[in-house]
Amino acid sequence: MSDTKVVVKTPMQLLKQDHQTVKGLFAEYAKLGDGDVEEKDRLWQQINEELTIHAEIEERLFYPAVRDVNTDEAEDLVNEAIEEHRVVKTLLEEMSGIDAGAETFAAKMKVLRENVEHHIEEEEKEMFSQSKKLSKEVLESLVIEMETMKNDLEDQDIE
Repeated sequence: MSDTKVVVKTPMQLLKQDHQTVKGLFAEYAKLGDGDVEEKDRLWQQINEELTIHAEIEERLFYPAVRDVNTDEAEDLVNEAIEEHRVVKTLLEEMSGIDAGAETFAAKMKVLRENVEHHIEEEEKEMFSQSKKLSKEVLESLVIEMETMKNDLEDQDIE
């Protein structure tokens, strides 16, 4: 018999991992100087891909599940999160057409970071507590669906 421990992940842990990844990329970006345009562009590409995939997973899988909690709070949190995603997607789209060395790009990156960090904080404090009301079976199924979707989206190499 094996001594291997099975680590059970939750959807919230998967999302939190993504949050940490993006926060780390923003922190790396913030350390760069004006002359580090190539590195800024590389990090921007990573941030864009991470946020795009993450938003897709939340909107198609996690948010509908949280909405199923059927409380006014869960409904309000999901609606607000979707609006926050819309703002972030608009920024990502605008930034895609700007050179990473431009002043306007730096300003938009700062606004993007502030928006994303605010969204993460609300999601982890408020929405995650609502999602804990879901059944163990729903949460387990959601983990599998989320991991599968993430792998599929990463394989598509979204740009």
